Amino acid sequence: MDPPSYEEASRCPPLSSSAPPPPTYREAVQPNPFPVLTPPTVPVAVASPSQDTGIIVHPQTLIGVPCSVCTGSTLPVVQIQPPPALVSVTHLSDSPGLVSCPHCHHVVTTKIKNVPGRDAWCLCICIAVLGLICGFCLIPLMIRGLQDVHHYCPLCGNCLHIYKR
Repeated sequence: MDPPSYEEASRCPPLSSSAPPPPTYREAVQPNPFPVLTPPTVPVAVASPSQDTGIIVHPQTLIGVPCSVCTGSTLPVVQIQPPPALVSVTHLSDSPGLVSCPHCHHVVTTKIKNVPGRDAWCLCICIAVLGLICGFCLIPLMIRGLQDVHHYCPLCGNCLHIYKR
């Protein structure tokens, strides 16, 4: 669509200049930029004026009023997370687990120690046979994914389980 021609535009009435100008900055700003706030009071629905408890209650959120007064119900129920489940000694993996020690009969979280396993030693020997003897053959001994995990009881120190890779 094309814009109107000059003749069509001149036939339209001009914008009225009688509209008031926008307010200046001083007029738009409040005379007191820091108004005095009044402290919240006890709502009429919650407490009667004859009860002077001395507690200031926020009118919208009713902070400071016991829950049974503001909602008509009892205190909220707190749900406690269930205790961690015991793991069988034979089902331990590569991370510490909560078990009952068969030696000292205490419920403990196992202490783990990573030891190079059979796969790490086989890979080490294979790399050495290929001729990479200058320390490269020791790399598999440091890879955690190739190490066996030994689980120990932190109280009595006995080995509980060996998780083989």
